[in-house]
Amino acid sequence: MRPMRPTELQAEVVRAMLRRDRVIAIRAGWGASKTSALVFAALVNGRQYPDRSSLLITDTADRYRSVHHPEIEKWATSEEYLSRWSWEATDKRWIAPNGHSLWVRSYFRPSTRSSSHNPLEGLNISSGLVIIDEAQCIPREAATKAIGRIRTGDPCMVIAGLPVAPCWWVDMAEGAGCRPIFYTSRANPHLSPEWFETARATLTPDEYDSMIMNRPKPPSGSVYQEFGEANIVDGWQYRPELKTRVAIDFGLRQPCAVFIAHDPELGVDVIFDEVAPRDVTLDQFIEAILAKAWPRGSAELADDDRIWLDEAVGDKAGHQRSDRTLTSSIQEMRRPAPDGIGLPIRTTTDATRVDIVNGVQRLKRAFHHRKYVVTRQFYDEGVGRRTSFRRALEGYRWDGTGLKPIKDGSEHVLDALRYDCIHYHWGAEVQPLTHRSRKGSIKLRTRF
Repeated sequence: MRPMRPTELQAEVVRAMLRRDRVIAIRAGWGASKTSALVFAALVNGRQYPDRSSLLITDTADRYRSVHHPEIEKWATSEEYLSRWSWEATDKRWIAPNGHSLWVRSYFRPSTRSSSHNPLEGLNISSGLVIIDEAQCIPREAATKAIGRIRTGDPCMVIAGLPVAPCWWVDMAEGAGCRPIFYTSRANPHLSPEWFETARATLTPDEYDSMIMNRPKPPSGSVYQEFGEANIVDGWQYRPELKTRVAIDFGLRQPCAVFIAHDPELGVDVIFDEVAPRDVTLDQFIEAILAKAWPRGSAELADDDRIWLDEAVGDKAGHQRSDRTLTSSIQEMRRPAPDGIGLPIRTTTDATRVDIVNGVQRLKRAFHHRKYVVTRQFYDEGVGRRTSFRRALEGYRWDGTGLKPIKDGSEHVLDALRYDCIHYHWGAEVQPLTHRSRKGSIKLRTRF
């Protein structure tokens, strides 16, 4: 049987690897077939170098398990395309029938440890090939450390990332005298016109220009520049029948709780109040929340009218247990009122969602599509306060690298809102597009 014809991007990457270009930098849009290109390069290299080894680096173990492992498994275990490889979970490596090993590592180094303590220590990359994916989420340090693990063979680094400026891997290739490989999402012929229509309707104009058309722009100015007059509503009043939730950012010095009601008449979530005390205990923070809001399920215990709460969402850091009480902030906060807010608090440990930049991009998109609005009164009242939604919005800016926002202590309300967004407005997911080969269906997993 004939194998599936590779895309132009995939073919170009494999050719560059066979030429043994020193640094092969790929910057391409969502769904452009980058991951498959890296897998093909790894498997072809494995056939070329029996009894040697290569290395695949990605940003998190979760990303490897959900994205890379299924893609490698699809091709490396298919007799139709290549000889069968086997997965050794203990060593975290794929082994080819000819003895070649493809080591798999996620690159994470706590800031408290020196660069000499990194996940690549002890490896010997004897074929010379190192592959790095999701480079926009990985520091350049990973490439430097990987070079140090190449002991024999012709050194060749294949590094792929999304169009998020600045692109260090592109700079690295140009510095080595190698031509970077650029493709838009249209490099993948199996993405339908409907896919692109959905992307244009879902993404902000800047996101579409960057992530689909491969025209990255360095972030500048305000992080949430998508927020504007269209996100402010006049004359809105809270109504007790509205389903309402509280989004919480925990912390000793500056905890914050934001109140959000879903208004079905407007079809939006309305941000209308907040609690942001300073230097308080958890009990005092709970007391401040209950002074304004109360769990709807125990409304009879409240001494007067409140904001009636139906749901709560918060930072996963709230699960950390105190060495004094052996309980977590979330455990204490979910106690029945008046000892707690009397609600379960939704959190997530999903590495993709808890990533700050991912969450920021989703909130930017939610503002752009008017998923969130704020009341004029709430917005204007923030002018004179040291901690407020308006103050945070106006002061939240990108750092000098454009890779992350600057934290100056005023951003806690936006952090709380980000936790809400990753639960309630993560975004429309593009369904996997299937194209048929003689082998069967091949799913292209792409999500916005």
